[in-house]
Amino acid sequence: MYNRIYSKRRHIDITDGDIRIRSMTDEDIPLMLKWLTDGRVLEFYAGRDTRYSFETLKSHYSEEWDTVYYKIILEHKGNAIGYGQIYKLNDEMYEEYHYPQNGEIVFAADQFIGEPEYWNRGIGTKYLQTVLDFLKTVENADAVILDPHKSNPRAIRAYEKVGFKIIDELPEHELFEGKRVDCYLMEFRI
Repeated sequence: MYNRIYSKRRHIDITDGDIRIRSMTDEDIPLMLKWLTDGRVLEFYAGRDTRYSFETLKSHYSEEWDTVYYKIILEHKGNAIGYGQIYKLNDEMYEEYHYPQNGEIVFAADQFIGEPEYWNRGIGTKYLQTVLDFLKTVENADAVILDPHKSNPRAIRAYEKVGFKIIDELPEHELFEGKRVDCYLMEFRI
């Protein structure tokens, strides 16, 4: 069911009912360009003042990270509809998130559904449940954290629906549309 390669960038291919979670490839860059030039998506991910081109996206999504990570495309009934990234916290990230480093295996996740007609249909919830099961089964994770903007109640409700809990506030945590915005630190204990 799970494909694991022993390198920092790991690969994934899971089908669970109507959804498929698979590794992102260079062939997905045009999709990312479509999604990350849509103001409705940018309002919640990256910011509407962010400008991408095919070249900048290819460079950004091809770069290697200094931790275990997955770059994911979410499909629903065979249609690519979103992106996610899952990564194991390293020392610098523990500091950034003000999260206690106590020897546990902790992952963080970022995600968006890039096709607005798929919003509010429970697909994000199903995606997160599948990812949490995967991280428990394959990576032996103890916890997963997220840092949604405090001004994004739809995402916060979706995360709470899966079982994430707000454990801290992260004031001025992220630069977004030219200003520092407050985020919540949310945690799911596996």
